[in-house]
Amino acid sequence: MLGKYPYTYARVSVMRSSLLRKDDYNKLMKMNVNEMIGYLENSQYKKEIDELAVQFKGVQLMELALSRNLANTWTKLKRISPPSLRALIAIYLLRVDVWNVKTIIRAKYTKLDAAQLQAMLLPSGFLTEKRLAELVKKESVDDILKSLEFVGFSHFAAAVDRFKETKSVSEIENALDRFYYSAMQEFSRRLPNEGRLFREFLESELVISTVINILRLKRAGTAAKDVERYVIVPESCRALAKKMVAAATAEDGAKLLEQSRFKAVAETGVREFLASRSLIRLELDLYRQLLKRSVLLIHQHPLTVDVILGYMFAKELEARNLKLLLKAKQLGLGNEFVEQQIITM
Repeated sequence: MLGKYPYTYARVSVMRSSLLRKDDYNKLMKMNVNEMIGYLENSQYKKEIDELAVQFKGVQLMELALSRNLANTWTKLKRISPPSLRALIAIYLLRVDVWNVKTIIRAKYTKLDAAQLQAMLLPSGFLTEKRLAELVKKESVDDILKSLEFVGFSHFAAAVDRFKETKSVSEIENALDRFYYSAMQEFSRRLPNEGRLFREFLESELVISTVINILRLKRAGTAAKDVERYVIVPESCRALAKKMVAAATAEDGAKLLEQSRFKAVAETGVREFLASRSLIRLELDLYRQLLKRSVLLIHQHPLTVDVILGYMFAKELEARNLKLLLKAKQLGLGNEFVEQQIITM
């Protein structure tokens, strides 16, 4: 039983009130990068911007400040939560741990400066700041994976062998993704009734990831047997996924979405994919639908664990929106492009 924790839920409601709204994004889109930094420095991001401004500038400063703010938010959530909720939050943050490990491995592969790498990492879940610093010092991919306390090396042994043959870190990244989605499936099955909406949310997230990954792999010409090896398929979309994998082309696989429960939300994205082979619109539309689910978690169940996990997802989306907006400004992309990409509450 997860129980009810009014103090924690009340604190989360206050934190939720700091999330940016559509009006904020409308203002930010009219600003240049320096004006955006000034605007965000008067918000919940002030502490992180001030700390990092000594070492970084411009877009890099903001990207790192947004990431650090996320990590600080997760730390605060765990601090104000009782043990049973802390355990739940830690499991959710397994996604961040996996992202950290992938970032460290890719940085080792590309010889990224250790100080730059350290600034990019998010000490949030099982991997604390101390543990991340220890991983950064490891010399090899094997050493990094063998040092992970939340998953055994046996999960990666075959991927490491293929990595040594191909020199492609995607083998390791795929193995980490498979571990994460398998863990999330198992976790969602064990959630009690109090977390029913979150269980549905997790399932929806897994389904979206499955659909998009199948299309990416088929677009790249990956053989059906290899697609099956790389993709974790939730029970609720097993039939659809099987048909998509067996489809002759990526385009044929995409068309199957128009005959599924995703028909209404995927129609425009499928049409764009057929015209340009771009998955951007389809992925955005599917995740926009998922955001609506997270909003329900926040508003419909204010005294259950769903409000915490809904807030966490919304906070992640905010960081993603702001990074996208900053990058668009840096590259000189128009507001029309940004408006299509940003997902708001």
